[in-house]
Amino acid sequence: MTDREMAQSIGIDTNRIFILAFSLGVFLAALGGALATPTSGIAPGLGADTMVLAFAVAAIGGLGQIEGAAVASLIVGLARVLAIYLAPSLDAVAPYAAMLIVLLIRPYGLFGSVTARRI
Repeated sequence: MTDREMAQSIGIDTNRIFILAFSLGVFLAALGGALATPTSGIAPGLGADTMVLAFAVAAIGGLGQIEGAAVASLIVGLARVLAIYLAPSLDAVAPYAAMLIVLLIRPYGLFGSVTARRI
């Protein structure tokens, strides 16, 4: 939390920044949901396939890593497209096979790291 204290010491209102960041995150999540809805169709499991693919992307890239999410989304997309061309019956499984391979090699994802925090 030293970064927060440093920001406060130079006059930045950290509470306002946290509220702004949270509001922006909620807005972008709502926008993503609104844009994904037409592709998902209107059904009881609305967007479940998109959420599971998002989990695969987050696991491959490393939790909390924006760069990892960008690279992982390319990996998941390529895995799915290659599966469609090579074995169409496995296109739903290919992203999770890629996730399994990456997590066996790097358990914290491509850009994830083990961090120890002292309490």
